[in-house]
Amino acid sequence: MFVPLCLFLILPQLTVVFGIFCNDNNCEDCVTSSLNCRWCKRDNECHLPGAVLANDCKRAENIIDESHCDDELSQYDPELSMKMLLLSAAAYDPVHPQECLDNSLPAFKLQAVITRKCDFFDNECSGYVAVSHSLEAIAVVFRGSADFGQAFAGFVVTLAAPKISFLDGEVQIYWKRGFEALWKCMKAEVTALVSENPSYQVWVTGHSLGGAMASLASAWLSYNNVVPRKKIISYTFGMPRVGNYDYALHHDRLVNNSWRVVNDDDAVPHFPSVASLSIVNGPYHHGVEAFYSKTATSVYSKHRECHGTPYNEDFTCSFSKPTPLFERHKIYFSIPVGTFWEKKCVQSGRKKRETSEKSNDTPLKKFQFLKDRCSKYYYKSGLYLQAASSSVAASILVGSAFHFVLFSIAIFV
Repeated sequence: MFVPLCLFLILPQLTVVFGIFCNDNNCEDCVTSSLNCRWCKRDNECHLPGAVLANDCKRAENIIDESHCDDELSQYDPELSMKMLLLSAAAYDPVHPQECLDNSLPAFKLQAVITRKCDFFDNECSGYVAVSHSLEAIAVVFRGSADFGQAFAGFVVTLAAPKISFLDGEVQIYWKRGFEALWKCMKAEVTALVSENPSYQVWVTGHSLGGAMASLASAWLSYNNVVPRKKIISYTFGMPRVGNYDYALHHDRLVNNSWRVVNDDDAVPHFPSVASLSIVNGPYHHGVEAFYSKTATSVYSKHRECHGTPYNEDFTCSFSKPTPLFERHKIYFSIPVGTFWEKKCVQSGRKKRETSEKSNDTPLKKFQFLKDRCSKYYYKSGLYLQAASSSVAASILVGSAFHFVLFSIAIFV
């Protein structure tokens, strides 16, 4: 009892004494010192490693790399959050996602849409890459579970299978399997767009399962130096816990503008549950929670940034909700995320055409992206153009905002 009490009394004094050696008044000099000092932008002070009592920054906020000295502290942006949610909702459209974007975020144009099998139950994961030159942003978007069957498969696998290594931590195997299935097709497109537009921000987003895959994508982009850390912005909605504490800390260092939006008592952010907060190896959230304490009917509904303790698992935010509800997971900011494309996002012409075809007993010809291959699509002036693949030399997919019919010419090699 006596020893811990002495340490408690002496430690603050040692922090002050050793702080003399980390007294540089600018970030560059601080992080390049021989004492491994770190710079905190919350108090604009140089701190000694371990000086937690005198340091206002959270562990991952401390700057230890000179290249990050120009990075700003992130803040939750409701308007940007709404744009990210609309991007996430468009990912659920299996027929004509560009039409959904045209009716919600017309500045974005699809560059690639990928749908691939991602588990042993033949469920499919999906994502797309889009670009907006007016907003100077590249969007990397992942779809959530397509139906209850896929959601249940993810639940079972997450409970039954051990976590698997990813970067400097461990993540749930179902999230990683889906990410890797899609990323082998999306990576080249994202890399090319970043190379062509180096000043653009990269927005990485997704809802539910899509949020988990977006987490891995944003960390991968930063870790592999494809995108500078200050250019990556990640907003996820109703995202489950992705990995363990090591992954959470590493993610936060790699992506310092990362937000987990939680609608009141949404149940999914509580899964998989935290067995303990002893940071041994259990599931643990990364990023800062943007918590809407009442049902979020609007992006401007009552909310706050959660910077309390424990780190990233603030007891006073969604963690405090005693009875999480799955119904709250389906709707964010009055948008039914998974069904937005069919209820509010499509134009009346598309509905009329489908109704007419059904009444005439004519087979419904819907635009369909090829599955289980790295198929790349361009969208220009109402036309989908598919690049040639190993088995298809050329194909033209025609669509419009009001009427579209699929035509294809395939030449087999």
